[in-house]
Amino acid sequence: MDSLIEFGLGLIRSLQVFSPGLDGVMNAFTFLGKIEFYLLVVPFIYWTIDSRLGMRLLLILLSTDILASNLKLLLHQPRPYWVGGVQGLTEEASYGIPSSHASNSLSVWGYLAYRLKKTWAWIATITFVLFIGLSRLYLGVHFPHDVLFGWLIGALVLWIFIKYEARLSAWANAQATGKLIGVTLAISVTVILLGQLVQMIIAGTPDPAAWSAFSSESRAASHSFTLAGALFGSVAGYALMKRHAPMSSGGEWSNRIVRYALGIIGVLVLYFGMDVLFAMLTPDETALGYILRYLRYATVTFWVTFLAPWVFLKLGLAKR
Repeated sequence: MDSLIEFGLGLIRSLQVFSPGLDGVMNAFTFLGKIEFYLLVVPFIYWTIDSRLGMRLLLILLSTDILASNLKLLLHQPRPYWVGGVQGLTEEASYGIPSSHASNSLSVWGYLAYRLKKTWAWIATITFVLFIGLSRLYLGVHFPHDVLFGWLIGALVLWIFIKYEARLSAWANAQATGKLIGVTLAISVTVILLGQLVQMIIAGTPDPAAWSAFSSESRAASHSFTLAGALFGSVAGYALMKRHAPMSSGGEWSNRIVRYALGIIGVLVLYFGMDVLFAMLTPDETALGYILRYLRYATVTFWVTFLAPWVFLKLGLAKR
């Protein structure tokens, strides 16, 4: 790893000679790989374009992040600016390899391009994915091998999803709503247990003192509760939407825009409001804090997949 790290630091230094001139551009590209960006884009597709496509993108995003975050914890490698010799033009509390920005962007945008089957969509996807990866190097938060490994994970998840999505969809459609929700709850608990297992595996290998100050929050269990809650809320909400609020994503664009505006207000209120409220009740890294984090992300995705469509139908902003 030493030779990879030295090579990576040299490449990052060569990119950072353009700082601060390119800081704004690179931060803009890195935003395209953040969860906050997907919180804006995926609901737009779900509510105004195609709910089935939006749900598939959400599942791909969560699946990729579950795999990448557990590998990140298992490998527990530093970020470039933790090691020294380069600037950290932004801060990250988690470990380095693999880059979740790289893996998520390749799987999500790659699937969208695959579904659109348009040359321009593939060109846009390749451009986004490359520049998101490059931005992570420029900002000093990832080595080149972090990004390459992230792309590999994203490609793997994308391939698996494309290969098996028809079978998975057929199975899910054949299940009773209650059973599907129960299975999803069990899977979400498994996600949490997997995170705990990885925590136990690496417990005997503390971080080197040189970068332990930067990695003080890297072993927090909160991320697995985040992903587990988001997964449960997404699938449970989608199952209930299909049964009780089967909303058409089409219609007049005036209605679509109003739907999106109203829905996003709900997302922001729940996402930030529950964060503030729960922080007043208990710290994040406590048993109650983990449960509330699960509840928070489950509620946000449940709003996206079920409650918002139900409201849109009641208000006449969408048709069944």
